[in-house]
Amino acid sequence: MSDRDDEDDRLSLNLGEEQNDGDSGSDAVHSGADEEDEEGGDQLPEDVAANVVLSGNAQAAKGARARGVNERVTTAVMTKYERARVLGTRALQISMNAPVAVALEGETDPLTIAVKELRERRTPLIIRRILPDNTYEDWSVSELLVDFDRPADERYTNI
Repeated sequence: MSDRDDEDDRLSLNLGEEQNDGDSGSDAVHSGADEEDEEGGDQLPEDVAANVVLSGNAQAAKGARARGVNERVTTAVMTKYERARVLGTRALQISMNAPVAVALEGETDPLTIAVKELRERRTPLIIRRILPDNTYEDWSVSELLVDFDRPADERYTNI
């Protein structure tokens, strides 16, 4: 068993789908086994938009307040964990026929397309960083600096 909560693995993946007037746009994808939530609230907050990727504990986002763009305290550098989550989320969206934001040159692998979007700063996602003081910061992926020069560890690549 894992000590992680299911809330850590929730992602909102509704980008590219038509917005209906119903409540179908607030669905969340769960990863892992179903576990009971002690507080009974098992969905993401209402104000989380369809293109927001939560960085950190999703449970903490329920009562968090927004920080303004001028009040940001975190750095403008994307962490390796945020990069992994953004690429995985975007690759899943692309595999479910979401519109692609870059010109394709024969690429068919969704992860390759997601990496290309990230390199060209065209990824249509927002990272929500939850802070310990019960506030959050929204960062557009295009605003963040991404380290592409870091060599990949070949032990973990499947190529």
